[in-house]
Amino acid sequence: MRLRVYLDGAHPGAWNMARDAELLASHRPGDEPILRLYRWQPAAVTIGHNQQFSDFAEQAIADKGYDLVRRPTGGRAILHADELTYAVIGSSPSPLFGDTLHGTYMKINEALLAFLGRLDVDANLSAGESRESARGLVCFRSAGQHEVKVRGRKLIGSAQRRTGGVFLQHGSILAGPRHLGLPDLLGGEHATAADAEALAAVTTDLGQLLGREQTPAILDKHARLLAESFGQALGLELQY
Repeated sequence: MRLRVYLDGAHPGAWNMARDAELLASHRPGDEPILRLYRWQPAAVTIGHNQQFSDFAEQAIADKGYDLVRRPTGGRAILHADELTYAVIGSSPSPLFGDTLHGTYMKINEALLAFLGRLDVDANLSAGESRESARGLVCFRSAGQHEVKVRGRKLIGSAQRRTGGVFLQHGSILAGPRHLGLPDLLGGEHATAADAEALAAVTTDLGQLLGREQTPAILDKHARLLAESFGQALGLELQY
């Protein structure tokens, strides 16, 4: 078995989410797993499968030139701007990804942590969030049980969908500060100064950690390094 890798570059939000959904819909238990790595152009706000568009300031998002789309996975809103995004499509239950949501997250986290280690970034996993934090609209405002953190600050946020013995997990690896603009795009009473301050206090990004702006060219290099880390963690040969 091999790991099929798609280095898709930058695309609009609707295209990116349709691509992930299509790969999940066409996947069958036992198929070779897929790793898709991509970016966003223009920046986009994605909301979780069960969130409502009415909770967000659609006109303010449009005025910024950003897309607004729904993800095929759950979770809360993310502003995808300065980041490298990954998507894994595979089978669970399976010997490779385990039998549970937790097992699948942990296997994928092996690759994410190995990738960060190759960048000399010392990361670990969050122990979970409070019930109060879980009710918020903003993903990076708090860290779930399986999220990747560096020195107590969230660096990678992920979400997963499981159906018919297959799954899609995709996640955002923050590379710069523009995700901090998300609270300004919440609609009406949901937009608070506390959200903006908290988001800055609890997140970090590769630019901060590596002391260098993460340009698209650098992120493309990171994508290949991340693919290699997945291949090693899963024990699979890469097929581009």
